[in-house]
Amino acid sequence: MITAEPALDGSAAAETLEAGEVDLAPGDALPFTFTPAAVWSPLVISFPHVGLDWPADDPRPRPAVNFARNADLEVDRLYPDAAALGAATVRARYSRLLIDLNRATDDVSAALVPDHPAPRPRQPPWAVAGPRTPAVHNRGLIWRTAVGNVQILAGSLSYAELQLRLRRYYDPYHRAIEVLLARRRARFGFAVLLEAHSMPGSVPGDLVLGTFEGGACSPELEARGLAALSAPGPGGVTLSVRLNDPYRGGELVRKFGRPELGVHALQLEVNRALYMDEVSLMLRPEIAMRGPLEIRPETEPRRGRAAPVPAPAPLALLHRVKSLVTALAAASPPTAAITTPQTSLPAVSPTLLPPPRTAAHFGEPLCRRRPRG
Repeated sequence: MITAEPALDGSAAAETLEAGEVDLAPGDALPFTFTPAAVWSPLVISFPHVGLDWPADDPRPRPAVNFARNADLEVDRLYPDAAALGAATVRARYSRLLIDLNRATDDVSAALVPDHPAPRPRQPPWAVAGPRTPAVHNRGLIWRTAVGNVQILAGSLSYAELQLRLRRYYDPYHRAIEVLLARRRARFGFAVLLEAHSMPGSVPGDLVLGTFEGGACSPELEARGLAALSAPGPGGVTLSVRLNDPYRGGELVRKFGRPELGVHALQLEVNRALYMDEVSLMLRPEIAMRGPLEIRPETEPRRGRAAPVPAPAPLALLHRVKSLVTALAAASPPTAAITTPQTSLPAVSPTLLPPPRTAAHFGEPLCRRRPRG
């Protein structure tokens, strides 16, 4: 039973998420880290791909692979002011190599889970099928190989194992976001989810805002997000901003973006080369020296040497990200998005999103896409 007191009547900083609220047994360790906001706002930020852990009690050993190269490594370090600006945050603890929190539950290949009753592997929207680019079935809910074509799953995974991973890691993460959005919808009449990701430096562009081609949020919020990302920053550095190209949003944006119900979702992909060295995986000093997290020893200036002059691109990136968080946290209810008056909303809705009449899948989104242009 979800209670309204900590979310609606207490201070934002006192907000909590308990195991029972995310369908875990009381006392179970949460598979994510929750950080409450310092002040109330409609915004929740999700980091589903930052996890680097592997559960010690998993029947399969930790894969002998560099987990950092398969994560949106340290992308949460770009949001040091999130709590102060009013955003509650949820960070995954476990690696996406265990289970990918941003994929649909049936996005698996029968070759990986042979006894799955209804596998429906998707081809990512950014993958173009052709003679030399076959459909991608390896990077769904479960991965067979990691980045660099390194094998991480020998043989196959049973459906029972998959269900266990869903119950322990996937479902609680999704439930946490649902609970947080429900609380904010009850308080403000609407809620906003920002999915925070990073992309390889080889992908064109610096910043990609995904709104599921306009279906996951209102036009006002999409415009507000684009304006914040395009705002001039320090040093006059120009960062390119793209909309839904090549990333329009993953499963979390697709699932929770229901603007007709007053729930809006956006995704931000950031070029990793802007904030870290993609070979050494070391954060650029301008990023490492900011935020509540400690500076790693290898990023601290050596004694006797002057600290390097801050590079303009990382600072511009921090400015853009902060501008986006500020804009979304301060958003007003979109004019055409709320169909139910705030006064008639329940204190907290245990089921924020009513189930669709039929099972949704890639190409049949829960959120309706608006025409481009």
